[in-house]
Amino acid sequence: MPVFKNPQFRRLWAIGAFGGMMRWLDTLVLALVALNMTGSPTLVSLVFFFRMAPMLFGIGLGIFADRVNRKLFLAIGLVIQALIASIMASLLIADVLEYWHLAVATFLSGIVWASEFPVRRTLIGELVHPEQLGKAMSFDSATNAFSRIVGPFTGGVFMATIGPEGAYITGIVLFLAAALIATTLKYERPAATGSGQGVFADLAEGFRYIRASRLMVGTLIVTMLMNLFAFPYMSQQPIIAREVLSVGDVLVGLLNSVEGVGSLLGAILIATYALPRHYSRIYLYGSLLFLVGILLFSQSSSYWISFVIVFVGGFGMSAFGTMQSTIMVSAASPEMRARVMGTVAVFIGAGPIGQLNIGMMAGIYDSQTAIMITGIMGMTAVLASAVAFPILRRPDSMRIDSRLRAMNSADLRRMGESQDGD
Repeated sequence: MPVFKNPQFRRLWAIGAFGGMMRWLDTLVLALVALNMTGSPTLVSLVFFFRMAPMLFGIGLGIFADRVNRKLFLAIGLVIQALIASIMASLLIADVLEYWHLAVATFLSGIVWASEFPVRRTLIGELVHPEQLGKAMSFDSATNAFSRIVGPFTGGVFMATIGPEGAYITGIVLFLAAALIATTLKYERPAATGSGQGVFADLAEGFRYIRASRLMVGTLIVTMLMNLFAFPYMSQQPIIAREVLSVGDVLVGLLNSVEGVGSLLGAILIATYALPRHYSRIYLYGSLLFLVGILLFSQSSSYWISFVIVFVGGFGMSAFGTMQSTIMVSAASPEMRARVMGTVAVFIGAGPIGQLNIGMMAGIYDSQTAIMITGIMGMTAVLASAVAFPILRRPDSMRIDSRLRAMNSADLRRMGESQDGD
């Protein structure tokens, strides 16, 4: 693949691969440790709430990233992750880990994950030729999907053998290796791209810029809905595997991993065949496929039927994840990409609300019913978005959006001048 000949992309890819592997490994281990500790689906979801909450500050982190060296920012975040992993490993080895330790550690890790999203993907946009950007994002998503295979299965093996401390010792190694690679990036900090009038002026400018694009607004709305109604199911999946499907930790990890197999195959197909005119429809229909998979999973009482459903749902997850960043980075001008990706992180920040929602419903009813209700709500809302934003269903939506924004650019400038005058 030509994009992989770019040495800077290879470094960013490796950083994403190491970090992604630990992220998915930790996702499973975190759920099972919280379940073992509390026996409460609600408290399991609450831990994931703490993990996702920092995404609400994503646009602020994107603006902050505009003001610092992104290479240094990325490396420092990875070192912090290694430090958190070492503390967690020490607490587990000493057998003194408590629930509040989980909450604090996941919240601090969430801050780093929230900053990594706009920073690393903005770096990809800056260091990869625009014509290769779609393939670069697809390849990055495919690698994340592969880590989605290896991470949860490894986590299940750790839980069944040496214990969760093995997962965090692995994290120390992976995060430090990624930090070392980050220091070798050949990257020069670009000139400041802000307005020069402060953070709030840059926030306002970023929102005005996005508001002028129906494609970006529609993409953000679907992003919010998927994080509110779809992805929270992942905190309940290990609970259902244990309590409804009645399997051990290794098979719990395998079920979590097979979603990554579908996601990997989906990302490969997208990287091979998808053209810019396909992007928005892949994004929309992939989101709907993932929601269908969630609904079917909520009704299954057989492990192997659930296995197949989760595998197929992974294709939809891949389409959503790959095209989300590709659309936003491709539609944004280079000077606005960090703020645009920071805004994506804010809309991903709907995830904590979704975690609280599904956790409370699981406490009132059960995990399967909670997933079914949120799946139906998500399906209804995404279909409504497809009606409200027809550009998501249209071929050549990237070209259409570019033309419409060019027509609106004069209005956007006048709006800015009017606010400056006030």
